Amino acid sequence: MTEAIINVSVANIYETHEYQSQIVTQAILGEPVKVHERSQNFSLVELPDTYTGWVSNYQLSQSDGHRSPETVTVREHWIQIYRDPDIRSQIVRDAVIGTQLDKAGSDGDWIEIRLPDGDPGWIGRSVLGKFPNADRQGVTSLAGEFLGYPYFWGGRSPKGFDCSGLTQTVYRLLGIRIPRDSWMQQKAGKPVANVLPGDLYFFSEAGDRITHVGIALGDGRILHARGHVRINSLIEGTPGYNAELKSTLVDARSFFER
Repeated sequence: MTEAIINVSVANIYETHEYQSQIVTQAILGEPVKVHERSQNFSLVELPDTYTGWVSNYQLSQSDGHRSPETVTVREHWIQIYRDPDIRSQIVRDAVIGTQLDKAGSDGDWIEIRLPDGDPGWIGRSVLGKFPNADRQGVTSLAGEFLGYPYFWGGRSPKGFDCSGLTQTVYRLLGIRIPRDSWMQQKAGKPVANVLPGDLYFFSEAGDRITHVGIALGDGRILHARGHVRINSLIEGTPGYNAELKSTLVDARSFFER
């Protein structure tokens, strides 16, 4: 088994080694992966959350196991990386929120970075910044930034989220690691009767199998990805009430101490 690094802003991870197969998740620029198997055009990789699938070899770079002693984290939802410290220079890559980039230097309002394949690049210092605190308010505040973003099966970035990709991404950006799929998140969370903001609601449209997840905002409101990232309510007679969600609600789980 070898190691590699994702070399594009968002890489689709497929069920099998062909583009026609289902996208099961995504990986983002700079994420390290373990390579279990290689075919001519794809590699079977394991992501940091232990999820596995096939990624195009063109979107991987070999890893020497070492990173720069200093990294910077993208705070803007989507940015461009330039060849030179000038927005009129060539665009060499793009990146999404949470991407960690190896810092190589700086020049005034610009940060020099090194991409996984060794290419140099520059980003504006303004695209960096603080994330909310890793608490309930931080979860609901950060999740609200993604309202209106489109649904994308397997998505876990502002380019498109699926339901569990959204919840995992929000938690990950705050430094809280949770599993990838909704059923995994339900299994890993602590059952709660008194639902508080930042907890997760779980739903099932297929018997005992969990098929949907969303973030509790309080007062029965839920922020979730269905069609697009939106807010609905589980309480009849309130704005945004969704009877389907209410009828398929299974329970709520928490990753916070009470």
